Amino acid sequence: MEAFGAYSASKAAVRSFARTWSNELKGRGIRVNVVSPAWIETPGGTASFGDEETARAMKDHVAATVPKGRMGQPEEAAAAVAFLASEQSSYVVGSNLYVDGGANQI
Repeated sequence: MEAFGAYSASKAAVRSFARTWSNELKGRGIRVNVVSPAWIETPGGTASFGDEETARAMKDHVAATVPKGRMGQPEEAAAAVAFLASEQSSYVVGSNLYVDGGANQI
């Protein structure tokens, strides 16, 4: 993507922090993981697309670029966070969980 250098660098920094902090905090029993959502359909996010017609066109464009064929829902991102906060993920440390409908795999 053009003009997303700083955005991409900040995402990489967050992932790096997770790995580094996981190592630094392991003695305190603190696990650090990252959730990387892609296009999540929220009122604020879709409002930034502009008027209703433009928003529909953007949603269609996003859906065409994501293998799952749609934008994600807030509940889907929340479920990933809840998993990482639960005991079910007790052996997950320093990871990056993509919640992106497969967009990262393209």
